[in-house]
Amino acid sequence: MTGNKITFWSFIQKNKIEIPIIQRDYAQGRLGKEYLRQGFLANLKEALDEEDDEKELKLDFVYGSVENGKLQPLDGQQRLTTLWLLHWYIALRAGKLGKVGCILKNFTYETRISSREFCEHLCDENNFKTFICAHCKYSSGCSQMNIVEFITRQTWFYSAWKQDPTIQSMLRMLGGTKINNKKGEDIIDGIEELFGETSLERFEYYWKELSSDSPIVFYYLPLEKFGLSDDLYIKMNARGKQLTMFENFKADLIGFILEQAESEQDNSKWKSLSNEANGIPIKMDTTWTDIFWRNRSESKRIDEIYFAFLNRYILNSLILGLNSADEAEGNKSFCHLYGNKGNDTALQYTNFEFYKIPSLEAVLEKLQTTLENFHSFISDRKEESLKDIQKEFLPLWDEQDDFRFIPEYKDNSITVLTQPQRVVFHAICRYFELGKYEERSFKCWMRIVWNLVANGNINSIESMIGSLRLVDELGLHSHDIYGFLASDEIIKSNVASEQQNEEREKAKKIIEDIKWEEVIVSAEKYAFFKGAVRFLFRNENGELDWGNFNQKWNNAQVFFGKEGAYQKDTMLLRYFISKFTDWSLFWGMTFDNADDSWRTVLLDKKWIKPIHEILISDNIEIETDYYSCLVSFESQYETMQKKVQEELVTTKLLEHIEKGCSLNWRYDNYVLYPYNVKADWKKYIIANKRNEILSSLYEGKISCNDKQKGYIYTDQKIENCDFFWGRNIQFEYVYKSISYWFRWQSWGWIDMYEGDIRLIDKKTPFTDKLVIDACLINTTEDLTRELERCINDYMEYKKVFG
Repeated sequence: MTGNKITFWSFIQKNKIEIPIIQRDYAQGRLGKEYLRQGFLANLKEALDEEDDEKELKLDFVYGSVENGKLQPLDGQQRLTTLWLLHWYIALRAGKLGKVGCILKNFTYETRISSREFCEHLCDENNFKTFICAHCKYSSGCSQMNIVEFITRQTWFYSAWKQDPTIQSMLRMLGGTKINNKKGEDIIDGIEELFGETSLERFEYYWKELSSDSPIVFYYLPLEKFGLSDDLYIKMNARGKQLTMFENFKADLIGFILEQAESEQDNSKWKSLSNEANGIPIKMDTTWTDIFWRNRSESKRIDEIYFAFLNRYILNSLILGLNSADEAEGNKSFCHLYGNKGNDTALQYTNFEFYKIPSLEAVLEKLQTTLENFHSFISDRKEESLKDIQKEFLPLWDEQDDFRFIPEYKDNSITVLTQPQRVVFHAICRYFELGKYEERSFKCWMRIVWNLVANGNINSIESMIGSLRLVDELGLHSHDIYGFLASDEIIKSNVASEQQNEEREKAKKIIEDIKWEEVIVSAEKYAFFKGAVRFLFRNENGELDWGNFNQKWNNAQVFFGKEGAYQKDTMLLRYFISKFTDWSLFWGMTFDNADDSWRTVLLDKKWIKPIHEILISDNIEIETDYYSCLVSFESQYETMQKKVQEELVTTKLLEHIEKGCSLNWRYDNYVLYPYNVKADWKKYIIANKRNEILSSLYEGKISCNDKQKGYIYTDQKIENCDFFWGRNIQFEYVYKSISYWFRWQSWGWIDMYEGDIRLIDKKTPFTDKLVIDACLINTTEDLTRELERCINDYMEYKKVFG
C-alpha cells in the first residue's frame, strides 16, 4: 500500500485535528450501537495485548484536508474520536495526563462550542486530581465513583451538555451501558468497562504501547493532491446523523483490500485495487459517492442506497459462480445477501465474512470498471436528474416500471429488485463493465434484455440464476447485440430459447433493413405483448414467414388494443376456439379474456395454427350454423367433446363464468373451473344434457313469488345462457301448487330432499323410489314425468311414515 500508515499518537503530535461542522455528531457512542462498540473496543484491546510485535490492527483510511493550518478529516471522524478517547483514558489511568494533555488538546471541534470545551476540560489534569489515586487498582469494589459519574458531577460540566449528542456519545463510549445481551450478561461496550480490572502497571504498559510503536494503525490520505471540489466534500459527509451499516461495511471492505495488498501472495490485483490515487478506497468516497448523491434522500442520505447497490452487485457475482439453486440456497453468503425472499432492503451488516466470495478481487475489479464507466456516463448529463436518466433503463412497453438501477428512497425505505429486475440490473452492469456508454448500442441492448427477461418465466431462484447466466453470456456482445444475434453464433444457454430465436430473427430483419426496427418495436410494446411478437411472422406450421406480417399486425391492433375486440365480449375468444380441430388444444388453456391468457396462446406453438387463422381473418363473426369439425382420438368421447366446443363457441357461457377457468374431467363430466378451486359454485359442468333440460323448465329464482306448477326454480341458473353453476344443482319443482326439493347430482342421479335430508338415506322400502336415474332423462317430458312420479311416491311414503 502506498498510503501513509501512521499511529494515532504520531498523527496527533504532528497535526491539529479539527472536526468540521459539516460532520455528523459522534455516533459510535449512540444508544443502539452497543454491539458495534463491544466489537471495536475488543479489537483495540486485543491489539494492545498482542505479544507479537509484528501484528498490527489496521483500521480504515482517514481522508483529510488542511484548512487554515488545521487538518479536517473528511472521513474517519468516528474512528479518530474513539482513538482519542482511548488515548485520553489510558493516559489518565497511567498518570500521564499532566504530561500529554497539551498534545491531546490538538483534537477539537470547529464550531461546536460545547464539544470543543468538553474536550478541553478532559485534557486538564487539574480536573481529575480527585478522581482516583494513581496507585489505586480500579475494581468494582473501589470506593471511587465511575468516570461518567465523576465527570458529570464536576462544576465545569454544564447541565446543558447533557443534551449535546456528541458529548453524550463520548460519555457512553467511556463508561458503556447497562444493557444486557440475550444471555442476560452485561455487554462490555465502554472503555472503562473493558479495562475495569487493569492495574496501574498495565496501564503504564498500554500507554507505552500507544505512544511509541503502537500496534493500532490507520492510513492517512491528504486529499489536496486529488483536487476534490467542495461540493464533493459535502456529498461524502451527507450520510445522516447515525453510524450506518454501510460505514461499517466500507471500513471492513477497505481493511480487507489493504490486508490482501500487503499479503505475501501474488497481490498485484489487490495493490491496484488499493491504490491511493485511483483504487477503491478513494473511489468509494469520491466519484462513486457522486453517483449515489444524484439519488440522495430529502435529508441528504445515501448510505442505504449505496449499500444496497454493492450488495446486489456482489450477490449477482456470487450467483454466477454457483451451479444450482440448491447450491445457492445452501450458501451462507447467498442466504444473507439475498435477504427475505429477495427483499434486501432490511439487510443487516454484521461482519465481512459473507462478502468473502470466490475471486473477490476479480469481482471488485469489474465493479470498479462498471462504476467508473457509469459515472462517466451520468457526468456527461449533469443537467438531467438521475431519475430521468434511468428512464432509459425501463422496458419500452412500461415507462412506469419500478425498476431502478441506482436505488431510490421511497416511503422511508429504498426501492427493491424483483427476480427479473435483478437480471436487468446485471445486464446494465455487464454493459458498463465492458465499455463506455454509447446511445445506440445501449438502447439495443436494453431492448433485447427486457424482451428476454419478460419472456423468461423468471419466478424462482433457479430460473433467476439461469437468466443471469444467459444475460452474462450475451453481455460479452452487449455493445453490438444485433450483430451477434444475426450472426447465428452459438449461445450456450438454452434459457428462454423461444425468445432467443425470436430475437435472432428480428435482429436479422433489422440489419437487413433498418426500417423494420420501428415497426417491430411498435409491435413489441403494444398491448400486453411485452417484446414477444413471433406470432406476427410465423405461419400456421410455426415456420418463419414475414409475408403476412402487415395484415397480422393490423389485426392484432384491432383485436388487442385498449378498446380491442378481445375486451368487449367473448366474440374473439369464441372465434378462436371455433378454429380448434384437435382436442388437445382445449387442455392447458385458460378460457377468459385476461391479458396473460391471450399471451399464452399467442406465444405457445401448440396454438400456432388457430392463432394464424384468426390473425389473417377478414372478420371474426361466427356462422349461425356453426358445428364442430373436431377430430378426436377418443371415439367414445368424440360426440361429447364436439359438444364442448359447440357450447363454448355458440353460447355466451364464457361471458358469465369466473375468470381463470380451464377445462377438466371430473365426475365423468367436462367441467370448467379456476385452478385449484374448492368452492362448488365456481364449477361449471358443460356438454351435459341437464343444462338444456333444466333450462327449458326454469321459471325463476327460489325467492320468486307466484310460482307456476310444472316449472323449476333455482338460484344456480346463469342469466342469459342455458347453463348452471355448481357441481350439483338444487331446485324446486312445483306440483299441484306445492314446491318439492330435488338435487341433480353430478354422478348421474336426481335425489329428492326433505329439508337438508336426502330421502334415500332414510333406508325404508319407500325411499328407494324417491330417486331418479338421470340416465333415463333425455327430454323435458322425461324429467317432468319422473319428478311427478317421485312426488306421488313421496306422498305414499308420508301416509305410512308420517
